[in-house]
Amino acid sequence: MKKLQPDWFTQNWLDAEYQKYVVMAYLQAVQENFTANKLYPDLPELRSHYADGIRFSRGKGTLNAAFPKRISGVGGPPPRIEYKSEVTDPAYMTEMDAIMDFALPRFQTMLTEGQQRWTDIADSLTLAPVGLMPLNPEEGYLLLYATNQSEAQVYQFSLTFYSDQEPGGRMVQLRFVEAVRTSLVNTFEAIKLDLIRRYRQLPNPATYRLETTRTYPVHETLLPIARQLLAQAVA
Repeated sequence: MKKLQPDWFTQNWLDAEYQKYVVMAYLQAVQENFTANKLYPDLPELRSHYADGIRFSRGKGTLNAAFPKRISGVGGPPPRIEYKSEVTDPAYMTEMDAIMDFALPRFQTMLTEGQQRWTDIADSLTLAPVGLMPLNPEEGYLLLYATNQSEAQVYQFSLTFYSDQEPGGRMVQLRFVEAVRTSLVNTFEAIKLDLIRRYRQLPNPATYRLETTRTYPVHETLLPIARQLLAQAVA
């Protein structure tokens, strides 16, 4: 996939047409992933690009003040030295305005689509505790299960720091443990008991089942959404 660098709008920044091409190539790649329900890492990166563009556009006055200036004359009364920026001439600002006017609404449209897909998929999933929950539910197991399959993917999870950048407000670490076949005998409760028996470092783990009726990309979609849902459930 074509990546968009964080400082894309200052690379070759005098060529608005080239930057429009860069933006369209990037958004086409993102659209293809969204259509395939692959939301990560494109969705958070797109959100970051949009926020950076908004901050850049709103901060143009601050940007102008930061560039080097030269003396352009003396005015008054009272006497005062007048300065002119050496960099931010009208042609430059016109190019930057053209780039941002082109990119920002397209970023916003794609961001809205990605966020809606995230919400729709999250609403279609079922997160439920398995067995009794411990007093400290910030560490345990996640059993990822698709109803059209006969296996559950077992992940060990732990919640760490609070973060405004995380969808659920907490940073959730996931580590794959194993794949386990489910059956009428090997229920989710039985899987939990077997995990406790074999992995003594978690004698009383919080255990959740995340169930989906459709097949979604695991690493690009299900696990990122699982992190959000786990953070919300524990909170």
